[in-house]
Amino acid sequence: MNLEIPTAPAGVLVLLAFFSPYAIGALNGALPFVKKAWQRKLVAVVVSLLLTAIVLAFYYLLTGDTIPAWPALVLLVLVVATSSYALVTKDSASKLEAKLSPPA
Repeated sequence: MNLEIPTAPAGVLVLLAFFSPYAIGALNGALPFVKKAWQRKLVAVVVSLLLTAIVLAFYYLLTGDTIPAWPALVLLVLVVATSSYALVTKDSASKLEAKLSPPA
């Protein structure tokens, strides 16, 4: 099974997903109702899906073509965002989240 994902949207999506842990951390810290682990995970998935939707919309608006393998693109952004957090940005994204959290 061959998955054909155009290079430009995949590249943009990977770059955005690499920095998405900072957006996720900022939202987790700034949103007052996000307290539990499942809520943090939900914010992470929603931000990743929004990133994917934004990239797909821009690609469609610029080219008029749809991406036939968009589910693979969604999985790609989830994997990149998770691995970016786990391998590179965990400390700094956690500090950003703690800084934006309201004092207890």
